[in-house]
Amino acid sequence: MVNPLDMTLEALQNLQDAIDEIKVRKNITSEKETLQDYDQIINHLEDSISDMINAVVIFQKYEKAL
Repeated sequence: MVNPLDMTLEALQNLQDAIDEIKVRKNITSEKETLQDYDQIINHLEDSISDMINAVVIFQKYEKAL
């Protein structure tokens, strides 16, 4: 059986990996519109991470400590 907390932690890591990759791509492009889009993507992903961390805190009430 799959542990939803583990799945959430994996998703958090995947989001962070995506942010890191977008930051690398951002450093190698000079197109203003692309840079703005990358900034928006990063902001949305960071907001998602914040929400997921809040979910992890709730999970911890019912699961073993990380």
